[in-house]
Amino acid sequence: MTADSDSLVYTKQALEPCVFQELPLVKEPVLQKVLSAKLLANLDILRKSAVESRINGDDSHGKDMLSQFQNQFSGMSCTASMVQHASTLALDAQYTQHQEALKSSRLSVDFDKDATPEGPLPAALDQLESKIGPSGRNDENLTELRNRLLGKNGDKPGLVSESNSPMEKQMQVQNNIQEELISDMSQLVSGLKQGAEAFQAALNDDSTVLKATEIGLQATSRSLHDLGGKLKRYHNSKVGLLFYLTCILFMFVSLIITYLIIKIFPKM
Repeated sequence: MTADSDSLVYTKQALEPCVFQELPLVKEPVLQKVLSAKLLANLDILRKSAVESRINGDDSHGKDMLSQFQNQFSGMSCTASMVQHASTLALDAQYTQHQEALKSSRLSVDFDKDATPEGPLPAALDQLESKIGPSGRNDENLTELRNRLLGKNGDKPGLVSESNSPMEKQMQVQNNIQEELISDMSQLVSGLKQGAEAFQAALNDDSTVLKATEIGLQATSRSLHDLGGKLKRYHNSKVGLLFYLTCILFMFVSLIITYLIIKIFPKM
């Protein structure tokens, strides 16, 4: 029990300067996150050891170990957790700022600007040439190097054109897609126009046929009306009282003749 207590005390004395003195002085969020994670991992190992001693060992000995760990390392664990959380938030903020900077830099590139650098680089090259002086060797190589550094040999414009080539290809692909869409739309509109014209012609033909049918039906109706009038006039003129008397007389004569035939022929 004394050895375990001494071990915890020694560990606390070793970790206290790292947690309370060195860790708050670290300004880099990445380093803070790494150190706090390592410290929390070590504290987790100590906590597991105290819990195992509580489970496997004597009750009083394990209880003393666990309470001693809680008393000595609770503040240290809380500080490490706070530092880890703060470093995580700082890293997230830096990542967000970096993404925003990338977006703004993509939109603010001036492709029309001359690629030749202006500022401290030409001045530094001139100062280097003045220090080397006329006794310097390989002046031609130095001039070529200066031109390459200044971008006068056309390398950087070439790089710019190479960097712009994917954008130009993408724009060309988009233009081709738009042209294909316009062509398809024009073909669709022309096809719809032709179909509408054919449908209008069919409607005109149907209208002509219907008009002709209507005229034929009107002529047939007039013919039937005339025929009905003629039949009515014929009936009124030909069928009268005399016609009915003639029919009755014919019927009586027919009956008498039939009766005589029946009476005469059996006797023969």
